Amino acid sequence: MGTQIVSSPNTALNNTMETLFSLPFTVLECPNIKLKKPTWLHMPSAMTVYAAVIVSYFLITGGIIYDVIVEPPSVGSMTDEHGHQRPVAFLAYRVNGQYIMEGLASSFLFTMGGLGFIILDRSNAPNIPKLNRFLLLFIGFVSVLLSFFMARVFMRMKLPGYLMG
Repeated sequence: MGTQIVSSPNTALNNTMETLFSLPFTVLECPNIKLKKPTWLHMPSAMTVYAAVIVSYFLITGGIIYDVIVEPPSVGSMTDEHGHQRPVAFLAYRVNGQYIMEGLASSFLFTMGGLGFIILDRSNAPNIPKLNRFLLLFIGFVSVLLSFFMARVFMRMKLPGYLMG
């Protein structure tokens, strides 16, 4: 009995892809260019990248793309029983629509909850004194719980009767 070598489908796919990608270079010749990184371009610090991620998270969860495309008003208005116009911040009974202030408020809560989880993670470092650890745990738990329960309140304002037991 002889041994049979079975080629895996990945090997055949790799050979096919390599042939496909090397095909243009049989005709084209790559230029010999030496590119250098510009001297003014530096690696951003970790805190700069973190700030950029937090700001982009705030804008995306706030619905900035929706706000740019649809151009909703910042706040709405509702007529009360006396005929007066009252401002409202939440577009009730519409899950797929929002006012700008509604998106920003919800985005603030989501960001606060995310920062609470980050603070809870940072409180686990080994070199933090006991009082600072307690304060970080307290602030982290408060921000996570506050953002969770306020998001529930916002949902109750958005869809009355939705989260009622």
